[in-house]
Amino acid sequence: MATYLARYSKTMGFLMDILTMVAGFFLTYDILKQFTGRNVFAHQQGALLETEALCFVSWALAIVLYMEYPSRRRSGAVRDFHSVISINLIAVLLFSATIFFVKGIWISRLFILLYVFMQVLLMFLNRYGVRLVLYLFRRAGWNTRTRLIVGTGDSARAYLEEVENNRRFGLRVIGYVADEPEAEIPISHLGSIENLDRQLTRHNPDGVVIALSVTHPGMEQAVKVCESAGVPMELLLDGLSSQIATSEVHHGNRVSILSLSVTPHTPFALLVKRVTDIILSATALALLCPLFLCIALAIKLEDGGPVLFVQERVGLRNGRFRMYKFRSMCVGAEKMRDSLLHLNEMSGPVFKLTNDPRVTKVGSFIRKTSLDELPQLWNVLAGSMSLVGPRPPLPTEVAQYDQSYRRRLSVKPGLTCLWQVAGRNDIDFDRWMELDLAYIDNWSYLEDLKIIFRTIPAVLKRHGAR
Repeated sequence: MATYLARYSKTMGFLMDILTMVAGFFLTYDILKQFTGRNVFAHQQGALLETEALCFVSWALAIVLYMEYPSRRRSGAVRDFHSVISINLIAVLLFSATIFFVKGIWISRLFILLYVFMQVLLMFLNRYGVRLVLYLFRRAGWNTRTRLIVGTGDSARAYLEEVENNRRFGLRVIGYVADEPEAEIPISHLGSIENLDRQLTRHNPDGVVIALSVTHPGMEQAVKVCESAGVPMELLLDGLSSQIATSEVHHGNRVSILSLSVTPHTPFALLVKRVTDIILSATALALLCPLFLCIALAIKLEDGGPVLFVQERVGLRNGRFRMYKFRSMCVGAEKMRDSLLHLNEMSGPVFKLTNDPRVTKVGSFIRKTSLDELPQLWNVLAGSMSLVGPRPPLPTEVAQYDQSYRRRLSVKPGLTCLWQVAGRNDIDFDRWMELDLAYIDNWSYLEDLKIIFRTIPAVLKRHGAR
């Protein structure tokens, strides 16, 4: 049974998600009926059937689009939760877009909220249940996979320790081959790397773990032997992997290339992020039109100058774009900047001043409330910025960056990021850069949503705003 579960785990995972989608709908319907004592769809004929159809299409399409059912041998429950959240976020976006176009005002908001909650709960529980069953099988010695290690050193010992501490992997290391035995490795030494082909024939492992540096003379031989025997290989990257988020192999006619990325954005994740940017920025621009007009009128009445301040900023991969803000300073403020540099209150190449004499009365208010940043929603809609990402720097600031800080430019700049919710101008430059790099290294769609929701109270409290 364990072998059957492992072999067909992706197909079973897909079918279980579809069943969960259907069961969750009727469970949600029954729960609401029991607690409210009425049919929430009774006021509109055919509403139940139409809601059911929209939910099934949206969630089924999200499941097919995401279609991520990783091996549970090496991934954890956190990966399952991430998958569940991603599927349901995509489904909600698809459902919302469909409702917008069909003008489904008859949809019960309470039903949809409860349905989303039920889907997240049930999808996670069915994944956790499968994971628990497989874990119990593997602890009992069933559904295990064997590995043979090529090489020694810190990476080989770390791999053994990881396998030993994670019995859920269901892995068993049968020994290692190396030119010289190592006393600190507590498994059988099976001879030199020259004997690898004989050991593969003798032990028939399910996979080979290569713990050699890329410059080791035995690396090419080990790869060729495994390739000839048709045995899967795992290459331990040792310290090289510290900042690698994703990797992809491209096979050419004569050369194979391993592409390594230090940002955790997959093409699909970038697509979802972009779709979210378009929907939310377009919605915000439509809803905030009256506020935009009021701010523009106030700026114009104060000194008659231009409403918008347009400035060149540095974006993705050092690209330049024109960033828009409501003008909060007097006309010609940029020409006065050099005379105020000695009053700069920020460390690093950034210029910030609490009582900047160039700021107008209207400008002081819109800066403290962050209303001056609202025109950047157009930058988000146009694609030069994202809702969440490191703030776009000036070219003069980038020119003074340390090499490590240039990694901020590996993602699109954003309207808000960790810096905004952690204190803004009360944080020194180095800490600001650390927060931006931490955002890039740990990016997830869920983290973007958290930052957006944390930005709202941060703006209302005006913490760090100047």
